[in-house]
Amino acid sequence: MTDQWVERAYLTNLRHELRTPINAIIGYSEMLLEEQQPPDPDLEKVLLGGRQLLTQVNQLLAPANGKGESLDLQSLADQVHHHLRTPLTAVIGYTELLLEEADPDQAPDLVKIHSAALRMLELIQDVINLAQEGGLAGVTVEQDPTVALIQSVATSLHSPTSSLPTVNQGKILVVDDNPVNRDLLLQRLSRQGYEVTTAADGQEALEHLATAVVDLLLLDVIMPQMNGLQVLQTLKADQRWRDIPVIMISALDELDSVVYCIEIGAEDYLQKPFNPVLLQARINACLEKKRLRDQEVEYLRQVASLTAAAAAVETATFDPVSLAGVAARRDALGNLARVFQRMAQEVYLREQRLKQQIQSLRIEIDQSKRARQVAEITETDYFQQLQRKAKDLRKGT
Repeated sequence: MTDQWVERAYLTNLRHELRTPINAIIGYSEMLLEEQQPPDPDLEKVLLGGRQLLTQVNQLLAPANGKGESLDLQSLADQVHHHLRTPLTAVIGYTELLLEEADPDQAPDLVKIHSAALRMLELIQDVINLAQEGGLAGVTVEQDPTVALIQSVATSLHSPTSSLPTVNQGKILVVDDNPVNRDLLLQRLSRQGYEVTTAADGQEALEHLATAVVDLLLLDVIMPQMNGLQVLQTLKADQRWRDIPVIMISALDELDSVVYCIEIGAEDYLQKPFNPVLLQARINACLEKKRLRDQEVEYLRQVASLTAAAAAVETATFDPVSLAGVAARRDALGNLARVFQRMAQEVYLREQRLKQQIQSLRIEIDQSKRARQVAEITETDYFQQLQRKAKDLRKGT
């Protein structure tokens, strides 16, 4: 593994780690402001600070900054400390002021904002400490799990895909190893009327899918053990799950990551921190596409039911109840099913009448046969002689 690759992996992960608390700061403050009328000025300053932090992180740690030349970690540490210190201090200070007078309903989310800001302070200090300790020279996968984590995603990005198959509110599964991200999405989407379940890693997500119905996955990319790209590959390779739409949500913004996710079957890709309006729009679009796909699959299944019913009529095994679901449709297929039911019923009744007529005819034939047989016997000379003898015997008595 080259030094340049380690530097790029470090920058990628640092961008991811810094955006995670920023995501919490912006997300929770937006939700709190949605519930306030008029909005609290101090809470608006917290939101402003979160957005300033995001702008600075995007500028300082843009993907291009880690390519083409060696990373000056000391310079990076100085810039991170200088540019992030003011907005981060504002977020912490105003959040503490808000906590002093917070309503019981708002306090938990304010605590999460405060904790996220303190986490950012720790991350900034980690960058400073690493620069003071000599930087990234000699860092290996064994020494730094972060490098292994990024390498896992990079390996997935460049792995062959030839073995993969071509490819109302709904039930959403949120898969993210960060509990703050899971909680934020759970709260926001639940408020919007979705039924939301969460999973802390890829394996837990697959276990949930094996036993529950899910309409949509929101899937993080960078996760330990089984990253989001591996989960997505597994979903698209399995007939049970390949039609479930997946939106990837990640702090990664490299173009190759976005393109790869779309290539192997993701419906969309959103960068953290996400815009809540955009997120809802894309969720609704994915759920609508799934609804139409489900309708198409159900339509084809019911067409197959009609075909099977036609075969059943030929073998006299047709049961009108078998088309009840199709006949309940209010479209052309439902009308066809109702006509088919009526015609099949008429055929059945006609066959029953024919059977009754045949049975009656058989009875008449049998009676005629018996009458003819009696006539043949009574008209013989022998029978006539017996009748005369019987008559003479009756006279003699």
